Amino acid sequence: MDGRPPTGGATFGRQREQASIDELLTRVDGPRVMLVEGEPGIGRTRLLAEATRAAARGGFAVVADPAPELRRPAALELLLSVLDEPGSDLPSADDQDQPAERLRAALERRARTTSLLVVLDDLEWADPATVLALRTLPLWLASSPVRWILARRTGAGGSGLDRLFLRLQMAGAVLVQLRPLSGEAVSDLATAALGARPDSDLLGLADQAGGNPLLLLELMNGLRDEGGVVISRGHARLVTSRLPERVRIAVQDRLDDLDPAARRLLEVAAMLGAAFHPLVAADLLGITPAGLLPSLEAILATGLLTVHEEALAFRHDVVRESVIANIPGPVRQALHVQIGRTLLEHGGRVQAAASHLMAGAVPGVPEILPSLDQASAEMLDTHPAVAAELIRRALDLTELADPQWFARTMAAMRALVAAGDLIGAAELAEAALDHCASGPSTAELLTTLSFVLVPMGQAARASDTARAVLGMPDLPDAMRDRADLALLQAETGLPESAGVPDRARAIVNAGTEPSRALMSGALIVLALNDWDEGELDGALDLARTGVRQASNDGVPDCRLHPGLVLAALLVDVRLLNAARRTMALGTGGADGIGRDGWAAGPAIVRSRIELAEGRPGEAIREARAALEAADAVGAHLLGASARSALSVAALRSGDLETAAEHALGRENAGAPTPPPFDLARSELIRAQVIEARDGPRAAMTRVSRLLDGLAEHNRALICDPTAAAWLVRTAVAAGETGPAEKAAVAAVRLADMNPGVPSLAAAAAHARGLLHGDPDLLRHAAADHADRWACASAYEDLGMLLGGLDGPRGQTIQWFDEALSRYASAGSERDAARIRGRLRRMGERRRHWTQRDRPATGWASLTGTEQRICGFVAQGLTNRRIADQLFVSAHTVAFHLRQVFRKLGVRSRVELARQVLEHSDDRPDGRSKKDSDRTEIEPPPAYRRPRRE
Repeated sequence: MDGRPPTGGATFGRQREQASIDELLTRVDGPRVMLVEGEPGIGRTRLLAEATRAAARGGFAVVADPAPELRRPAALELLLSVLDEPGSDLPSADDQDQPAERLRAALERRARTTSLLVVLDDLEWADPATVLALRTLPLWLASSPVRWILARRTGAGGSGLDRLFLRLQMAGAVLVQLRPLSGEAVSDLATAALGARPDSDLLGLADQAGGNPLLLLELMNGLRDEGGVVISRGHARLVTSRLPERVRIAVQDRLDDLDPAARRLLEVAAMLGAAFHPLVAADLLGITPAGLLPSLEAILATGLLTVHEEALAFRHDVVRESVIANIPGPVRQALHVQIGRTLLEHGGRVQAAASHLMAGAVPGVPEILPSLDQASAEMLDTHPAVAAELIRRALDLTELADPQWFARTMAAMRALVAAGDLIGAAELAEAALDHCASGPSTAELLTTLSFVLVPMGQAARASDTARAVLGMPDLPDAMRDRADLALLQAETGLPESAGVPDRARAIVNAGTEPSRALMSGALIVLALNDWDEGELDGALDLARTGVRQASNDGVPDCRLHPGLVLAALLVDVRLLNAARRTMALGTGGADGIGRDGWAAGPAIVRSRIELAEGRPGEAIREARAALEAADAVGAHLLGASARSALSVAALRSGDLETAAEHALGRENAGAPTPPPFDLARSELIRAQVIEARDGPRAAMTRVSRLLDGLAEHNRALICDPTAAAWLVRTAVAAGETGPAEKAAVAAVRLADMNPGVPSLAAAAAHARGLLHGDPDLLRHAAADHADRWACASAYEDLGMLLGGLDGPRGQTIQWFDEALSRYASAGSERDAARIRGRLRRMGERRRHWTQRDRPATGWASLTGTEQRICGFVAQGLTNRRIADQLFVSAHTVAFHLRQVFRKLGVRSRVELARQVLEHSDDRPDGRSKKDSDRTEIEPPPAYRRPRRE
């Protein structure tokens, strides 16, 4: 005994097959024949041995090869010798049925005294006479107590044996096909072989045997013998991934019958992977697919490969690994290179080609480097991380004196940036500077580094780097344009960048024609400057021109795309559809508006759009995605902007803790500030969070810089339609009328400068109405605000004003109800709860219901208010009469109708009335039955008739 747990005599996972054997031995009518098929090592011999033991226990006389380990071909003479019948030489063509006759007679004689079980294995090696005899013997002896078990390797034996099995099946024989062991049986057999329960890694390795018991036992026993497992307290732990030698020997034994050509094919197939296409294998071997057929047929006959719909595959991973392990190391590396190149030539399998090329890339073989270059270039857009890995490997294997060293360095930087590894790209550039001998090479490297540093939040360093390039003598025009563009981008990201607009104007007005990319960058700088100065129409025109210039300009650098800036500006003034169209330029890839270190930008803009449309939950999800994307690539600049977007969305949804965490927490930790074109918004959001948490006086200490700069900088008022009103409200609540007047004056001035921008006019009316206590201005602001939350805020201020003036109680309640309705539709639970509290203090209770989600357009997108108004329009009522019915202003009705027209895509009341008639489930009062999906008991509060005083 060798100390190994016994597994002989035990079968695992073959309960169904054993049941078939029991049925065969007890069958009393019909042909008593069982046909067994299975691949080598699947347990066929063990199953037949178990059948003979079961037959012996049942009183059967067994007629079988007495020494099956000799692997002798099945023959009639062998059975005759077992029956103690005299044999003869092989029959001639004239008397080939004589052995069959003698065997039939012998079996009949023996069957008169006892039941018989005839077992023939390895029929694939049987001679034609034996196969021919077996076509009739089982049928002739069907009335005698003779059972038959005929076995062969799956698919082996040729057409004659195939016809035999088919004939017997048609006569009622049972076919038993031995399948791979189940996962539970594999675990049980491994446990029995090791005498301990295998761990998960060991079971994973066991799975590579493909459920083949022989391979599995060789694997487990080999690991035990060679110290590949540690057994302790009944558990076995895998400690090596190397296949045991006895597994390799077992696999080698199965390959011994293959000729050299088939062996070479199998080795190439193993290198190609678990599955492969014969055409690729033929190309690697330098032969035609037709020339591959003889070797392929020989391998398929061994059962090592199986046929899938579009490829051939190894039946067992452990076999493939063993074949690979038997190939000498240098030959393996050469095959990896050849396979990688071949896959590149075939196209469509670039990732697999990259894996092979990486495996074959070793020092001292420079011939592989062009293939690594090609694979990296082809994978840059689709798999940038793999492309970066390939080109970095090529760069590591490139000598500094190699003419391709610098080109590979730049390619590696681009791939690292595309893969989101800004830090890696910057470190590579810094390391490469020590080896750049020429001025142009240094200039190109520094310019690329400057572009990379900006999204990392290192604008000052990026500016110094770009200036260093521009200070170099004899720069080519193209290089100077790139350096100028890098400097513009860097200094646009600096808080103090007064000279940047002048530099941009000089580029735009220069006599020489700059590159499209540089012209685009200069136009964006001027657009941002005009935006800050309040010239919105001109800024949008400049930005749109900059986007057109940037289209297909061929610049691969890590730069801020003008489309991203334009989309952000459009959101500021609530031109949301135009912002979406701009975003449709793309969000990734070489031509997208969110690429490289700026990949988080589109999600930030989408977050702001979602918030403006009243979906703070979606806004939070987009902001979180942007933050994760920015942090993942080290783009700290956009990470700060993402935090600002997340803070305001969280504040609107009532999550003050999250809002404070992202608005104030990173500030205290010394994190990079947002870019200047986003700085005013970030400062405003921080102040709003402080006001919500600590009150208006605390907030006023944070807005002093914003207020002081309102005469010259307008971004704080443009970025949010409620910014001016919030500044006035906060200043008044803090008892500081001077700052309040300053904010209102700035809002009016900004609106006067841009008469075509409705959001600015509404913002100015809102600020003035608050400052002067003018209810008419507040009503106009509420009606004209395109932003739901801004509209709700104006109605709340109107209610507060009338309540403070001891105005009619009914009107105060009405405006609070209007505010509550709009806060709820905007998803602003914190603000809606505040209004419900105000109403409760007035003796009015409003139930809190969950509003159902609506699509963006179509009839289902209409709110309950909008559907009521549609019903009145269909009845022919004017805006004034509808307002009287709903106790709202005509301006409010007009506002709702504008929303309805946009959502339904109609342009007239006639078209609207037609759509109302098409929805026949509307109630006579204009309410849709869909409104009953809400869970409130009372009707929506905005439309309850208030009590008259």
